[in-house]
Amino acid sequence: MTVTDAEATEPATAWSAGDRRRQRRRRARRIAVIVSILVGFAIAVVIGTILALDGSLTRVEVDGLAGGEPPGGTESEVDGTDDGAGADDSATSFDVDVERDADPITVLLLGSDTREVLTPQERRELGTGMAWGERTEVVALVRVDDAAGELRMVNIPRDSVITRCDGSRGRINAAYGIGERTDVGGMSCVVQSVASWSGMDIDHAVKVDFRGFIDIVDAIGGVEMFIQEPLRDERANLDLAEGCQVLDGADALAFARARSIDDDFGRISRQQRLLVELRDQVQENGVFSEPVRTLRLAEAIASAMQVDSSLTLNRIRQLVMGHRGTLQEDLETRTVPGERVTGTEAWLLQPDEQAAQELFTWLLEGDPAPAEPDEPEERPDVPTDPRTGDDADVAADADAEEDEEVPVGSQPQRCP
Repeated sequence: MTVTDAEATEPATAWSAGDRRRQRRRRARRIAVIVSILVGFAIAVVIGTILALDGSLTRVEVDGLAGGEPPGGTESEVDGTDDGAGADDSATSFDVDVERDADPITVLLLGSDTREVLTPQERRELGTGMAWGERTEVVALVRVDDAAGELRMVNIPRDSVITRCDGSRGRINAAYGIGERTDVGGMSCVVQSVASWSGMDIDHAVKVDFRGFIDIVDAIGGVEMFIQEPLRDERANLDLAEGCQVLDGADALAFARARSIDDDFGRISRQQRLLVELRDQVQENGVFSEPVRTLRLAEAIASAMQVDSSLTLNRIRQLVMGHRGTLQEDLETRTVPGERVTGTEAWLLQPDEQAAQELFTWLLEGDPAPAEPDEPEERPDVPTDPRTGDDADVAADADAEEDEEVPVGSQPQRCP
């Protein structure tokens, strides 16, 4: 029998085609294995990052909070978990389904003066010295009102005399130490004291110390500021020349601490300016559009703060998402006025109670809607100012406003 060439080669051709199919299947399996490994690695990185951020938050139990519910409902809509202190923050989804008009929230912001977070060398370089104990040198109420599209803040001077959580009367900045000594808790005592005095519900409390403040400013890359005139305060280790410059964390802390230039009201005004410019710079620099910079900032802020236990990562995500439009609005700042208490060696400030309550109302409700203009009343024989033609009393009020001293370094001014 004669075998043709075609018949002789057919088995080899069939075997070769089958082998190629098997090789393709093996390659496909290897690729699938590699892809699954990469996906698993990516998920592990995301989970690890979230757990790292969650672990860097220092949470404390705070009594006296209103227990503000998450925006859009009483339960978290993130990953199907509840939003209590035990919420699962390791979830990998960042999609948050919240109502666009989130409920307003009030946050108590505290700035701690503890030196224990600094090394001896840092205390020398920063000019903080060593003061035992811990006080809240910054006490401010921040209102985030999404429906009104407004951010409002009222600062309470540190020396303001109020009734503290233990019933004693004295400086508000000592309430934290009272809470620590009486086992009420430092933040709890401040929250209870401020809530009782203001008559306001406080949803969350946040505390930042010197170290955290420096880390936050440095993570942002410093803050660019135009200094209208040289600023020097030896007690705060502040020495800034006139002109445009970028303040690093240490310089920004000195700027925020300086009060020998004038007084505590001047310092509060400079702190308010610094906060406004920091926030504006973060927004303008597009920090949140770059994942690496966003992560750095998130890590710095998370590790810098002590927060109430209800501020889980899920809760933070909800607040940011629910109020993301409001967080881009201008920050309106005001300060509770007061007069120094005479006849005492210690510096004490008696707050203007009526003005304080008006400011707390403004914090909750904002400015009233402008009234409809009425028909001008006839006012015969009213003297006028020859310079402007205005009523003399109106001109006098304008002159008084112009003569009012503006705290040094407190007016925001962009670099040319």
